[in-house]
Amino acid sequence: MRILRTAGSLAALLFATSIAPAADQKTIDAAVQRGTIFLKSRFKNGGGAFGGNHGIGPTAISGIALLAAKVPANDPALVAITRAVRDASYTESQTYQLVLCLLFLDQLEDPADVPLIQMLGVRLVAGQSREGGWDYACIPAVSGEMDQWLRANLKANQLVAGKNDPASDPKGRTAKLHPSVEKYAAALNQQFPGTKSPGDNSNTQFGVLGTWVCRKHGVPVEGALDLLEKRFLATQDQNGGWSYNYNAGGIGSAAMSCSGLLGLSTGIARKDVKPPKSEPVKETPSKGAKSDPFFTPSASGEGPARKEANKSRIPMSPAAQRAFACLGAQFTAKLRGTAMEPVAGEAATERDLYFLWSMERVGVIFGVDKIGGVDWYAVGADIILKKQEMDGAWGGRTSYGPEVCTSFALLFLCKADLARDLSSKFRNSKDNELRAGSSGAAAGNSGDSAPPTKTAATDPAIKPLPTPVEDESTRLANQLVQMPAANWTKSLAKFRDAKGAENTKILVTAIHRLDGDRKKQAREALAERFTRMSAETLKAMMKAEDAELRRGAALAAAMKDDKAHIPDLIDRLTDGEETVVRAARAGLKSLTSQDFGPKNGATNAECKAAAAAWRAWWAKQPFK
Repeated sequence: MRILRTAGSLAALLFATSIAPAADQKTIDAAVQRGTIFLKSRFKNGGGAFGGNHGIGPTAISGIALLAAKVPANDPALVAITRAVRDASYTESQTYQLVLCLLFLDQLEDPADVPLIQMLGVRLVAGQSREGGWDYACIPAVSGEMDQWLRANLKANQLVAGKNDPASDPKGRTAKLHPSVEKYAAALNQQFPGTKSPGDNSNTQFGVLGTWVCRKHGVPVEGALDLLEKRFLATQDQNGGWSYNYNAGGIGSAAMSCSGLLGLSTGIARKDVKPPKSEPVKETPSKGAKSDPFFTPSASGEGPARKEANKSRIPMSPAAQRAFACLGAQFTAKLRGTAMEPVAGEAATERDLYFLWSMERVGVIFGVDKIGGVDWYAVGADIILKKQEMDGAWGGRTSYGPEVCTSFALLFLCKADLARDLSSKFRNSKDNELRAGSSGAAAGNSGDSAPPTKTAATDPAIKPLPTPVEDESTRLANQLVQMPAANWTKSLAKFRDAKGAENTKILVTAIHRLDGDRKKQAREALAERFTRMSAETLKAMMKAEDAELRRGAALAAAMKDDKAHIPDLIDRLTDGEETVVRAARAGLKSLTSQDFGPKNGATNAECKAAAAAWRAWWAKQPFK
């Protein structure tokens, strides 16, 4: 195979984009819509699972991307994906695929899936190596007998809700383990004490996300997070980055800088918490690395960079500052077209998209607008838009397949936040830009300061693009999301009770960024706020563009016990957004003591049939 050690397609596009105006939101939205239509077409009529050697992975990441693009859960494509992911989860043992299933089910937000998420979470923890990482195989293949036992015991959701607020619980958990998951975890720990390989940093990047996300679902992960923090602190190279293989030395790639930053973020976010120490794990010998289906490491580095200061809500650690400086240098080297890439052509397309999605995760979690002095989203969006194909897909002729590449692109364009409870810890409403310049912090683990180099802030060939200005309601919503546990209830009540449409907007904006109990409480506050509104206003709110407004209005109608809203609630049964449909059904049941459906996860046809049944019943009622 011929290896071209020249600047790849990303470098050329990056340079061209850096001197062009950023794409406007209308253009980005149109690209997202075209990509969404393409992905949905791949799963229509119950079709799906285009994974080949990658198994359920492409199906799961397609579902994550569709949810990020606000496709309703009862869309036929997502219904097909959900069915496939739930079924595959019982036997999934590969790290990439396991984590993608876990992330999809978490983003779906169906309480019935919590035992499945917990099952995947305990597998993930069991598969972590002593060095804190993961290889391709997370655990040995699940036996047929175990598969049957899990299906029999997890189908019924026996989850007992916890009472802890994730903001105040040191372990960040909001639920207890399903009893059968507890038994399964104990069996895993006895049969499979850990992987023999220390793992690579690409598989481990996914492991980081999965470990953090299952934390809020009651999986005990503090020991696993301790190992992750130790791994990335101990193996950071003198330039601030990481190699693909564990502690291999040498200069790593930009994607691996993102992997390391993701690993560091969980340690920084927990810095004020004193969790129990992790138990020692028996040391096992390592084995050689393999080629990675999601990443091929760069054979040549892109050099050190000066440090950049961060003013996020949580102080940036020295290791993270050095890592951002390294990533900034790597990114701007790509902008100048001086980065040496090991692949070109179609192979470069998938690597480019993988890197950009890695950078998006880091940018969103740390809440930074600029990396290397460059507006990473504006530049990345321009690159991605230029790569979209006529059918709306990306990477149609790559080894990953168009489902994976299109999902990478959509997740970037949608600024998907797959760990909102983690990213919320870093956001500072006054200043969320990682600024170029010297940091006053000490150097990282090696004690070496990174020497200065050119960045986009000083190189005329690379021109930073403007950053959108945050309005007042968004600023206040950010403050609410970041509110410490001690002040949360009082602050939420303030926005619930205060007069003015801006307070409704603040609550809705916050709801979109919250998770777990806080999201539930904010939704309740919005519904309570709506109970003070007139019948005409509620009727209008049930037709609002934002699904949270429609959902809150539907619940408020029931809370007011106003039967005049029954026809409006029946109309919402065909809303297309499952959360609104559920609220409308709950409201109708409360107002009428009847139940004609639809069931959770119903198809569009089933929702229409349920609405028709409700209308037929309502037409016969004498008290209309």
